Amino acid sequence: MRLLPVATAAVSLALIGAGGAATAQAMSRASSFHRNAAVLDRTWSQDERDGVPSASLEPLRRVLDGSAYMHAAAWSALWWADDGRTLLAGLERDTTARWTAAMAVARSCADGLMTAWSEMEMEFGAYVPPRASTAAARWEAQLAVARTPFAVDELVTTWTAQVANTRQGARVAELAGAAGPYGGVDPLLAAANQAVSVARGDNLPTGDIPSLLATLSADEANPTAAVATIKSMVVDLDQLNALVSLDGNVAAELQALDAKVQVATAHVAAGAAGFAAQYTTLAAALHAGGDESRLQEVAAQIASTERALNSALEAVGCGHDVPAGKVIEVNLTAQDAIFYDNGCAAGSSPITSGMAGLRTPAGTYHVYAKYTPITFYSQWPTSSPYYYAPEKAEFGMEFASGGFFFHDAPWEPSTAFGPGSEDGPYASHGCVHVPTATMQWLYGWTPVGTTVVITA
Repeated sequence: MRLLPVATAAVSLALIGAGGAATAQAMSRASSFHRNAAVLDRTWSQDERDGVPSASLEPLRRVLDGSAYMHAAAWSALWWADDGRTLLAGLERDTTARWTAAMAVARSCADGLMTAWSEMEMEFGAYVPPRASTAAARWEAQLAVARTPFAVDELVTTWTAQVANTRQGARVAELAGAAGPYGGVDPLLAAANQAVSVARGDNLPTGDIPSLLATLSADEANPTAAVATIKSMVVDLDQLNALVSLDGNVAAELQALDAKVQVATAHVAAGAAGFAAQYTTLAAALHAGGDESRLQEVAAQIASTERALNSALEAVGCGHDVPAGKVIEVNLTAQDAIFYDNGCAAGSSPITSGMAGLRTPAGTYHVYAKYTPITFYSQWPTSSPYYYAPEKAEFGMEFASGGFFFHDAPWEPSTAFGPGSEDGPYASHGCVHVPTATMQWLYGWTPVGTTVVITA
């Protein structure tokens, strides 16, 4: 317990006369009272410096300053009957009580912060840095040696900042953890917006993702709700990406079917017109979009049509007069190519060959190198009319020395391929341009060594 000094006056004076003795006693009492009052005032000042609120001590000062003892003369009769000890003792008790109350308030705040820290660790778990937890583990020892309200208040200020900063960091880490599969919140949002854009373009249902994006924006001030929203978005985005992927696969299957329909039409296979009509219907169904079950239904219809189409193609023999194995046959006059597998046409495509002065050479060759991606550099100087800036393509297959390739040409519109394109603005420097989608398929279909037959 904190004790206040209490001075006791023990004055024994040998005075002559009863009146003189009373006056001497009064003066001694007055002197003792004022000394102890000064000690009490100094205690209050120190208590204020130690963190006891001035507002709690001010009433005590007013009681002391307003007492008759503070204003009575040393020889006043007041001192004959009373020495003021009762008033001082009461003020000392109240002073101790004020100190105790200030310490209790400060310690209560400190205890509250330690509880807040424990709750935060339970809420965020592994997202609280170990170093911060180690620092918080020393708080009780720090509080035990804090002897004044001011010292405790300083701890409270420091701990408040530590709780706030650690909580904010843990929230950020938790949000990033919730979006972990996508590398963070911002990449997740970018992926979600991209997936929604693609899905809408393909008439696919976007599910709850648009509303989750809106909710996440509205929940910026509510981290708990934001974490729940992000977790839901990760699940829904995985599902939407799977749907977009399925849609892309079905589109690729439809494109392959289209290539076979063109072959069937070119070879006047039985039912070719019907297959073309079925392709148109399936293309419309795919464009209409739908959920997973609808896309699976379209895929099943494509597979069924393809089986019937394969039978029709087999019925026409596929006995084309080409070398065995896989063969790429290019007709420079028709500006098209047909792809054969053991005498059966596997597909076809319009092409664009070499320009005047740099015509694609006719003859029989073999694919001997494949590159993806590939950049073409001009072998002519900038002063030459044949010069071109470096051009990038995704797929290239070299079939003749001197730099003759089959390759896609992203700079050439899809409508530019076909008859007469060798004299058009996108004519090559001797290579054979193939539309990108077909070239992607052709690159995978063609092994090194494939025969290439180019006819005029």
